[in-house]
Amino acid sequence: MSAIKTIAIMVAADEQYADQMLLTLKSIREHCALETAVDLFVLSSDLSHATKSAVNRLMTLPHHVSFIAINPRRIKNFPGNNHFDQTAYYRILAPQILLARHIERVLYLDLDTLIRTDLTPLYDSDLEGNIIGAVIDPGKALTLKRLGVPKSQANNIYFNAGVLIIDTMLWETHHISQKILAMLVPYPGRRVNDIQDALNVVLAGRTKLLAPKWNVQNAILFKTYEPINNEYSQLFKQAITAPKIIHFTTEKKPWEVFLEHPYMSEYQVYLSQLPADKRDQINIVSAANSNFVEPLAILYASILNNNDDNRHYAFFVLSDQLTARDQATLRQITESFNAELTFIEVDETPLTAVIQDEQVLKTAYYRLLIPNLLPEIERVLYLDCDTLCLENLARLWDVELGNIPVAAVEDAGFHNRLAQMAIDYKSIRYFNAGVLLMNLTIWRQQKITEQILTFIKEYPQKLRFHDQDALNAILHDRWIHLHPKWNVQTSILMDFIVAPTERINRQFLSAQKEPGLIHFCGSEKPWDKSSTHPYTPQYRFYKSRFLENNNPVPFRANTTFDEYHS
Repeated sequence: MSAIKTIAIMVAADEQYADQMLLTLKSIREHCALETAVDLFVLSSDLSHATKSAVNRLMTLPHHVSFIAINPRRIKNFPGNNHFDQTAYYRILAPQILLARHIERVLYLDLDTLIRTDLTPLYDSDLEGNIIGAVIDPGKALTLKRLGVPKSQANNIYFNAGVLIIDTMLWETHHISQKILAMLVPYPGRRVNDIQDALNVVLAGRTKLLAPKWNVQNAILFKTYEPINNEYSQLFKQAITAPKIIHFTTEKKPWEVFLEHPYMSEYQVYLSQLPADKRDQINIVSAANSNFVEPLAILYASILNNNDDNRHYAFFVLSDQLTARDQATLRQITESFNAELTFIEVDETPLTAVIQDEQVLKTAYYRLLIPNLLPEIERVLYLDCDTLCLENLARLWDVELGNIPVAAVEDAGFHNRLAQMAIDYKSIRYFNAGVLLMNLTIWRQQKITEQILTFIKEYPQKLRFHDQDALNAILHDRWIHLHPKWNVQTSILMDFIVAPTERINRQFLSAQKEPGLIHFCGSEKPWDKSSTHPYTPQYRFYKSRFLENNNPVPFRANTTFDEYHS
């Protein structure tokens, strides 16, 4: 087997061009050679978490993605037009950053490009000691005169900056970024109109001209200009016959109004696939300290094992002083299934007024802060660590919330809590807070976290069940009732209580027969040696397979615990 070759590629995007970026990346991935891995660098200042996740899903192993934040204030006064936005300038700021990461060569691509071949040969182009490699921009030779560049210096050739191979070491050695930035600063009589002008001035005579097939602009494709010589005439013909990269130059773009283009249909195919590439990921949030790492790891394994429709999962851990070893344990699980995992350190300042005891620590209150801790995310599924998944969670995730802030399961044992707290309610229903499908957009709009924290501060005497009481005090009559199968509490499974109504009893019986999420609430925990919980064997089996095995292997899709246990 051939050794894997890594090529570094960078793009620049904001949220406005997220779709275009995903399309370009998809075309890169689909044409990438099996023996090539892409080290992708995304330059941005405002990409949403959803877009970043979509990028990560597209560029899975062996590829790697790094998001590099660029301060837009550095280029806010630079010239622009309707043809490009400020992110176009990010490419001149990146080489120094990449060189610090030991990236000595990078391929830059505009987002109005369509890749039709493996990019490894382009990446390996011999620059012959030049700083960059680029393709001629037809019809722009006269621009050099306006810019004050002597014909002899650039051989009267103006290059297009949409596809660039950059030698980052030479770029830094010759202080190219600084020279370009100085040229773009507003001053009387400035000649440059945009980033491409500035690049051509500073890099005149330091550019290796590449075959036009690597940047087939509209001017080449439509023969807008006569080639400057016979050699380029032949190169243009070759480019039109077998283009490697299509570059939709000019202000007319295939995602807007551009209707007449030989590669329009090819572009539209990719465009039609975007909804699937951007499919909604399932965001799972839990809060944990070191004592709950084991059950949380087992929860993750059970969720991912039941992911029978291959939905993408992103896990977020609200960390209460988790150690590096704790984090490694959780990563072992998520990496086995190619899922995302993010640790979030929590500022406990908003929780100064909360009440704790031996059973309920401040960590339990972290769920109240989720909307603020994940400001770019619209919905999450919060799960207590002491839960176990037995069914595909996509069926729960897809529950329509509308303008309701949360969906939950009625608590099996505390049907009178609202009255006991002297809450003026319309419905007596009181939910268990161990499983919450949260509409974070509505939650933030209605300032629910602030309301809950205020209630905690003003009425501590009412909070027998801590944050769960506070959640219900504020959200009563504003939550969607989920079937108890999505939070099968211990009291339901072990018949510790009698259902208050026949309707609820039927739901309890249904949940016992077809549970979706087991919630080990109460004192009966599966990690206790004396546990008699009916789902303790499943818990322990996941533990043996994923935590006591040095090389954990995911289950076969749609395989039940009973099939393995038999």
